[in-house]
Amino acid sequence: MRKIAVAIMGIVMMMVASVAFAYPGHLNGDANYILCDGHMGGAYYVDRSSLVVEEYKPPVYIIAVNVVSVPDADRGKTKISNVKTYHFMYRYDQRNMYVPMEDPNSDLDWRYLNPSGTYAETGVAMPAGEIAFYLAYNMRFYGEKGDFKDSFYDRI
Repeated sequence: MRKIAVAIMGIVMMMVASVAFAYPGHLNGDANYILCDGHMGGAYYVDRSSLVVEEYKPPVYIIAVNVVSVPDADRGKTKISNVKTYHFMYRYDQRNMYVPMEDPNSDLDWRYLNPSGTYAETGVAMPAGEIAFYLAYNMRFYGEKGDFKDSFYDRI
C-alpha cells in the first residue's frame, strides 16, 4: 500500500512540474517578453519595452503596457496572435489595482482587481499589472497578497 501511495505522489508531482514548465518564462528567449500568465494552452507575455508611466501622482499611479498572446504556447508555438494595451491604475496607499471599465453603460471609470478574485474576475490583467508596477518602480504591488511568489518576480 505504501508503494502505491508513493507512486501516486510521484505521478502528481511530475504532473505539477510539467504544468509549471509548459510555458517559457520569456518568449523566444527574449527578456523583453515576460510570461505573465498561461491558460488553456495559450501564453500571455508583457512587453517590457512598451511600458509607459502615464500618471505619477503618488499614491496614484497609472501605467500602460502591451501584452501579447501566443496560442498553443504549451506545444512550443511562438507566433504572436494578438497585442493588447492594458492600462492600470494603482492606489498604493490602499494597495488596490484597477483596470478601465469595458462596459460603456457603466458610471464607473475603473474596475477593481481583487487579489483574491477568481480567474474570471482578474484574468491576465492582474499578473500583467503586477509585472508592470514592478518594472516601473522595482517594487511589488500585491506581492504575497496576490499569491505572487518570488519565482514570479525572478523572471522579470
